[in-house]
Amino acid sequence: MRNYAEFDELIFFSKVKKRPGIFFGKKSLISLRDQLFGMIYAFSACGHPDALKLFKGFIEYYNNKLFVTDQNGYVCWWNHLLYTSGGMDNLAFDSFYCEFETYLLEEHNLVLPEVE
Repeated sequence: MRNYAEFDELIFFSKVKKRPGIFFGKKSLISLRDQLFGMIYAFSACGHPDALKLFKGFIEYYNNKLFVTDQNGYVCWWNHLLYTSGGMDNLAFDSFYCEFETYLLEEHNLVLPEVE
C-alpha cells in the first residue's frame, strides 16, 4: 500500500491525460470530475485535506475567470467546459487539460511531467 505522502498530483494528472481509458473506460470530463471529487472526499476523510491542492486551486482560478468573462449561467468549471465543447464529453476532457495546464504554467510555473 502506498503512503499518502507518495501521491504526486502532477503525475496522476499526466497518467490520466495519457490514458484516460484505463481510468474511466473512455475519455470523459464527467468521469474525471467524479473521480477527482471522490478523491478529494476520500483524502479528506483520511486526514489529508490538501491532497489535490493544485486541482482545488484550478477550480478557484477557473470559476473566478468565469465570473469575469461569462454571464450565461454556466458558473462551474466543468459545466462551462461541457458547454463550450458543444456538450461533447470527450472534447470537454481535452479542454480541461488545456485550461489546467495553462493554470499550472501561469500560476505555478509548472508543467505536467512525461509519463510512461
